[in-house]
Amino acid sequence: MQLTSGRCHIVHELSEVPAGFLGLHLELQVRLGIANSSTSWHSIDALPDLSNVHFLEKGLNWTTLAYIVFVCLAAATSFLLALFAGRVTSAKDTELKQMQSSSAEVVAHAQAGAARANAQAAMAYQEQRRLEADMEHARAHHEQLRKENLELQLVVEKERTARLRLEQQLGARHIGTVQRHTIQSEMARFRGQKVSIVTHPGDPEIAAFASEIKATLEAAGMTVTLTPALVFGKPQAGIAWEVGAHRRPFAMALAKAFVDAGVCSGAISASEPDDADLMEITVGSK
Repeated sequence: MQLTSGRCHIVHELSEVPAGFLGLHLELQVRLGIANSSTSWHSIDALPDLSNVHFLEKGLNWTTLAYIVFVCLAAATSFLLALFAGRVTSAKDTELKQMQSSSAEVVAHAQAGAARANAQAAMAYQEQRRLEADMEHARAHHEQLRKENLELQLVVEKERTARLRLEQQLGARHIGTVQRHTIQSEMARFRGQKVSIVTHPGDPEIAAFASEIKATLEAAGMTVTLTPALVFGKPQAGIAWEVGAHRRPFAMALAKAFVDAGVCSGAISASEPDDADLMEITVGSK
């Protein structure tokens, strides 16, 4: 009776536990029944006394406690898992946003740098075009100046030539050292020849020039006389010769020497007198 009442008490207590534990209790009872009915497996002394209610209650309590602990651990693990998963997801989202923001800033900075570089390149290209235009303008201006300089040089050269011509026309005639040496070298083979120089009186320039001719011919070894002429009317300009028939080779050589020396630039007028041995030089005005 006590066992029966004890079993009823156990059943009453088991009715207050969860259904999972009732299944576990029933399984335990079945196994205990099988153990009681099958003595061939183990001896009764080797198994715990499953008829002890206190032992069964203690096992039930520990099992219940283990289940509660397991459920709590599972709940705590689920909570921690959800918490950490949320934190990890939030951290990843934050890091992703930061990376996106940083990437956007880098891209914006790169785009701004590219825009500045493009603007600087455009400015440099415009500056290069401006410099090229300035250089082209400078080259054109230099070419224009060069042409104007050449034209000016031509004008100056023309003016210088005209001035020299005018000076030659207005200035006194002279026989320089080089001219004197030229005449002397070409007339050296005619040493001892006689020459007569006639001048128009009253003109100092004619007298000075005739004296220089006389000195040059005398230096070449010739005998020279200088006499003024009596002229009626306008005297002849330049140099005129009277060459006798016997003096033509000498006159031709002297004319060539005068032209080579630059004493005479044009043709020399000549006439043939009756005296075949006469060689007379008439010095007129310039």
